[in-house]
Amino acid sequence: MNQIGDFLGKPWWQGISVVLTVAGLLLAMIQLRKKKLGYFIQFSESVFAEDLGLTDQLSIFYQDAVVKSLRVASIKFKNYGFLPIRSDDFHEAIEIKLNGSLSILDCQVKALNPTNLKLRYSIDDQSILIEPTLLNSKDMFLVKIIYDGEDADIKPTCRIVGVNRMKDLDSVRQATRSLAAITVIAIIALYALLSWAFFSTPDGYGLQVLGCLALLGAVTYISIYRDRIFSDL
Repeated sequence: MNQIGDFLGKPWWQGISVVLTVAGLLLAMIQLRKKKLGYFIQFSESVFAEDLGLTDQLSIFYQDAVVKSLRVASIKFKNYGFLPIRSDDFHEAIEIKLNGSLSILDCQVKALNPTNLKLRYSIDDQSILIEPTLLNSKDMFLVKIIYDGEDADIKPTCRIVGVNRMKDLDSVRQATRSLAAITVIAIIALYALLSWAFFSTPDGYGLQVLGCLALLGAVTYISIYRDRIFSDL
């Protein structure tokens, strides 16, 4: 234990510790100062079970209009950052584009948090346009779309000052879990390395340390360079 204390007490190590601490604080401040708007597609499915073969035997009407394949989609939007997004931050309205052979029949926009959130929208061809409004931190609203046609490829987009892109909240959660896993493995690898360097360890312990470092490297490569987790945070 004294050996570790002597090692950590060296001036050059203290300097590295200060640099790492400052870098960590700067990264945290950058994350706190970023505006973040995300969406989550809860479902997009047919109103009737197509696998039962019922749609060919039914005449489907919606508001007195005959439809071929009635479908509904539900998308949740949330300001998951710590900064508010003001209405004048919007360069363009939030657009929910439904790609495919379909036509939008109706749409409902419901405020979730707070319930008095003012939301206005319009239907433009195969898109829903949500007009700019104030979205404070943790504000949420839900958009339900009823449409006729094939299963839609849903693409929400927007242009907001300080927001590089609107992110899929499911990807954000996966990125957070991956980052937490990397942090835990990094702590284990560092502890194993220090134990190997300063304490009496069993034979073959060095291979265990190398195994921990190799595992850390593999997880880091898979999570960052392939999944790009930091771009999803």
